Amino acid sequence: MAPRIVGITGTIASGKSTVGRILSELGVPVIDTDHIVHQLMASDRGLKNAIVQRFGEAVLAEGGEGIDRATLGRIVFQDERARRDLEAIVHPAVLLEYRRQASAASGSLVAILVPLLFEAGIASEFDEVWTVVADPAVLRNRLRERDGLSEAEIDSRLSAQLPQAEKATRADQTIDNSGTIAETRRQIARLLAVAGGAS
Repeated sequence: MAPRIVGITGTIASGKSTVGRILSELGVPVIDTDHIVHQLMASDRGLKNAIVQRFGEAVLAEGGEGIDRATLGRIVFQDERARRDLEAIVHPAVLLEYRRQASAASGSLVAILVPLLFEAGIASEFDEVWTVVADPAVLRNRLRERDGLSEAEIDSRLSAQLPQAEKATRADQTIDNSGTIAETRRQIARLLAVAGGAS
């Protein structure tokens, strides 16, 4: 029987990676589309060439072997048209790759981390969608401390995504990652007990 596919989404710094790590520890196969994007930008020559053609050689990593994601990020978070162009280049390739990985995964449930799940209009790809949320003050603090972003950069990144409240409303389940790892783990364990996905 095909595994149940759960899409995990949430605003930047909400804690999707933390949820993915906990799911993995609990025996659930986890596919991270951020990792897929990173791999494709480094290894898919056609994708890399399309990005360079659109954004220029300034986005090439040192040595020209891949894409400098930090430089590219600064461009697309300041320009909505640029961001949409990048998504149009990257999303189809990512979609094909996570489908391939999901079909090869074993277990009754597979989790796929997709930051822009709702923004990309792909909710129908999944049997269920879980949204990770966090208190706005916690989000901003994580972005300051983890990524060293200024307040203006934080505002830019947050405004580029749907509000947390809307993502939560559109999801089947919500995980509040404002507190401790133990609290988040308990919420995930409860969801897995219902879904039958823990090993």
